[in-house]
Amino acid sequence: MDSAIAYHEAGHAVMAVWLGGEVLRVTIEPDHDDGPRRDGEAMVRWHHRGLTARQLRERELMTVLAGPIAEMTHQETNLPISSLPQWAEDFRIACEISAMIVELPSQRRRMLEAVTDQVHLLVKRHDFWQAIAEVADQLEAYETIEGEEVSECVNRWLS
Repeated sequence: MDSAIAYHEAGHAVMAVWLGGEVLRVTIEPDHDDGPRRDGEAMVRWHHRGLTARQLRERELMTVLAGPIAEMTHQETNLPISSLPQWAEDFRIACEISAMIVELPSQRRRMLEAVTDQVHLLVKRHDFWQAIAEVADQLEAYETIEGEEVSECVNRWLS
């Protein structure tokens, strides 16, 4: 198993919990009967209480981008998220979310760049990276972990 996948999914999961989402489950062995072929899956439930539609979408966008950025950080690379086929679905979703936030394509592009930069800075923080690494280690060991385990890691490192 490629550890990059574990870091990718851990990035999604840690960001979601940090932003107030509820991670239900994270796996690097997803079922392939309900959609496109994928190497991992982070199932997140967002609670809308107290959030505007824009705030919720911004959190979703950060969570989508956190997977590829955590993978890049683990591999010590820095590539455009649109550049690799394994990130195509993340990029597609990020573009859809950005289109729900801003209308003009030029604004979307700038917003995607700004949010990508923001997520890069978060992921590189020592405490944030430690939470991602711990979740990735658990994924490599068990292939699937429940949301409570992700929350425990986030609370341990990011409280």
